[in-house]
Amino acid sequence: MRPASLGAPMQSVVVDEVEADGTADLRPAPARWQDEGRRLGGWAVRRPFLAAAAVAALVGLVVAFGLAAPAIVTAQERRHVLAATAFPGAVHVLDAGPAVRWSASYDESVPPLLVGDTIVVVDGPDLQHRALVGLDVVTGARRWSVPLGAEPSPTQVRCQELAGHLVCLAGEGPPPDQRALAPGERPPEPAPAVLLVVDARTGDVLASHRVEGRVVAAAMTGGDVVVATYWWGAFAVRRIDPLTAQVRWERLDGAAVTVPAVGDVTLRAGGGLVVATVSGATLVLRAATGERVRPAQRTAGTDETRMLADGTLVRTRYRLEAVGVDVMSDLSTGEGEPWLTARGVPVEPEVDDDASGLVFTSGALAGGPLVGRVSAYRPGRSEPVWRAFAPAREIAAVVGDRVVLRVAGALVGVDSRNGVQMWRRTFGLGLGRAFTDGRHLVLERTTPEEGATLMALDLETGRVDWTSPLPDGTSRVIQLGGHLYAAGDGDLVALR
Repeated sequence: MRPASLGAPMQSVVVDEVEADGTADLRPAPARWQDEGRRLGGWAVRRPFLAAAAVAALVGLVVAFGLAAPAIVTAQERRHVLAATAFPGAVHVLDAGPAVRWSASYDESVPPLLVGDTIVVVDGPDLQHRALVGLDVVTGARRWSVPLGAEPSPTQVRCQELAGHLVCLAGEGPPPDQRALAPGERPPEPAPAVLLVVDARTGDVLASHRVEGRVVAAAMTGGDVVVATYWWGAFAVRRIDPLTAQVRWERLDGAAVTVPAVGDVTLRAGGGLVVATVSGATLVLRAATGERVRPAQRTAGTDETRMLADGTLVRTRYRLEAVGVDVMSDLSTGEGEPWLTARGVPVEPEVDDDASGLVFTSGALAGGPLVGRVSAYRPGRSEPVWRAFAPAREIAAVVGDRVVLRVAGALVGVDSRNGVQMWRRTFGLGLGRAFTDGRHLVLERTTPEEGATLMALDLETGRVDWTSPLPDGTSRVIQLGGHLYAAGDGDLVALR
């Protein structure tokens, strides 16, 4: 018995457009479009003013869209470029090798600086015609230029951000080698340095002052600039209001320190302290008053004093024992009792999300079983949480539950909770700086075969996710804000 549907009569189905008389228009599409165009033209002839208004409105919409579209795209890109990253110090997520966004020329002797949405560089055809230049972080376009002057032309330029402004010190370079002078001969007195405060957005010069002496280092603290100067045995540290040039305090140490020809001076400010290291001698000063800070009684006999990036003061002692040299470091706020005493010298990771709460040290001298091994401490505990099995003195990254050690041309991923080795990748020589987006460890690498490249490793597994060559002519990578830039041959190249 067959289904009833098989016996039903067939019906015709319309599959194309239907004209007014009910028949299908089977002409090709171009013919139908021509008819529509003729009808529209006839309507325009009958109503010329209305047609003109419609055409004008359409043209206005097209022009407005053409003008607004680039601005909309740029605004969206600006939000992305300036958006927050996974944690301070990270870059935006890089799931693939970045592409070139823009490039600009600059003087490589002065590191570029990001202030707000402006990248500040120094550029010019020669030493006598250099200027501070503000570049738009999104497009690379020049926003402004501030000449540095030519009489005398500054050979040393130091710039830092301070409260959203650009603060620069421009002056002469390191002092001359005193050993090259004849007995009793003095080098020529240096010209004063210039202290500039510039609005990084507009390039307006908000203040310009002279600073006496040869500036050899500078740091920022509490809205002021701290300047270290040296000339002919006189070493001075001053805290200066950059807008008014008022000297808050001054510390002179003429006999205590000497500066060699290369200007061996470091200056750091943080945690309410200013630490100046000059040829191995160290001054620890209160940032508010300039008074010298003396170590606590139990930390007496310090052989080396330095400040970490977070403002922690480290005093290290070296003692000769039967099995070798014992190294102990006291970490403190500068005064009072240390909050941690650990064996070894503190190691600062290149990038750290500050989630682990660990402090890392390394035995730096030969003679003991812990030489060259990283140890992880928690504040308040005298014994380490773990010691790395692999000999390593450098930490590329501490992110999430991974600590990545540098081990003689290799990278070793360690579980931050217990020190267990999770992976190891050997690359040989040529590994450079490390960066992270929270998921990948991004490294510079230079080899004779591939040249300068960027390489991304998965932090969890150590797997190489991608490799990307640097733009032609560039040889290294720097980080400004949440993005990477290739540099070399006088060019700064934005990577996105």
